[in-house]
Amino acid sequence: MTQEKAKVPAKEKEPEKNSRKFYYVIGALALVILVLAYFVFKGPAGPQLSPKMKQMQETVQQIQLLESSIQEKQNEVFDILNDYKTKTGEDLPEGNIMNLSPEQKKVLEEKIKNEKDVSIKSFLQDILDKNNDIQNLNARVQELEALLPKPHMVEKGENHYQIAMNFLLNEKGVDKARAMELVERTLLFEPIVPGFKIWNFYAEDEYGTFITQGSAPISPNQIQRKVKKELVDAKDKAIAEKDQLQSDIDEMELRRSELISQLDLLNQEKQNMLGKMSNLNDQNQEMQAALNSVYFAMDRRKNLTKNGIIKGGFLRSTKLQKVDIAMFDRSLDLRGDYKITAAAADFQLSKIKDVTIYPSYFKQDRDYKVEFNEAHQNVIITILDIKKFMSEKIAIAIE
Repeated sequence: MTQEKAKVPAKEKEPEKNSRKFYYVIGALALVILVLAYFVFKGPAGPQLSPKMKQMQETVQQIQLLESSIQEKQNEVFDILNDYKTKTGEDLPEGNIMNLSPEQKKVLEEKIKNEKDVSIKSFLQDILDKNNDIQNLNARVQELEALLPKPHMVEKGENHYQIAMNFLLNEKGVDKARAMELVERTLLFEPIVPGFKIWNFYAEDEYGTFITQGSAPISPNQIQRKVKKELVDAKDKAIAEKDQLQSDIDEMELRRSELISQLDLLNQEKQNMLGKMSNLNDQNQEMQAALNSVYFAMDRRKNLTKNGIIKGGFLRSTKLQKVDIAMFDRSLDLRGDYKITAAAADFQLSKIKDVTIYPSYFKQDRDYKVEFNEAHQNVIITILDIKKFMSEKIAIAIE
């Protein structure tokens, strides 16, 4: 139920142009969200959504639109608070300015009524109005969420693929092969952060998934923009450093002809600059190797458990633990080689009975293949899904 906005004395009617601007922004956001949601639910060449799935999709789209509006309102409040502090040199005493209690609203209304400075009165009134807007929007979000199945609240260390597969396999009882097929043709979102809400829908052999901000301090769109910006900034910085070094070399070559008496000194400086370029190139090669390699710890299962690399129990599935990267002391550059070999003698075994890779979302015969020789003295592990293993840390349990 939409709350009625509190009436405050001494508040002038908001200009119509601000109202129009607000609805223009909302309309633009709605268009963007509809386009994104289309591809998330439809997937590559996907079938037309059923009425039930479409209804769920539209409800989630409304939630995401409301969350975007809430975040916009909150940003506006922060701007007003900064202007207020610049004007007065003080912070407002209210604790949670984004969610004022009725008592706090009364205090603020009284402060507005007694304020003599017109500009400060306007700041305070804007804060009160936007607080009412935020509370109304939050109430509407809660109403819409009540119409949907319970979402998954993202916790630290989770990824979208794991959550989707767990939903289909454990909550809906979908066959594993069919679950993998449904997830494979669905657009997943990475990275995800704690507090995100992931909405999973399954009906009539249709699967859809959508992400909203939930209680996270940052929105999914902001995450994507941040990741993209970091990559672009790193690339621009490397190019700028290389260009600067090349410019320095060219400048030294010019000075060399003009200052022949300092030839030895200039040549030394030139070599130093070339060395820096070489170091940058070496660093780039190392970074490329790191990005395209899989890091692994390979040992007998009991040793991996003893060292705290994997953990499991009688009633719990075995999982890869968060340990120091130094524990993954071997690596394989997947740009040139896709095979990992092991011999029973290396592990004081008479023969190798089984090989398992952790984390368990790496599946045998889909992501990797295990081949034994006839006597089970040697084994070859062939990586099938190269991209999935790149930059990953895995444990290989030998039994």
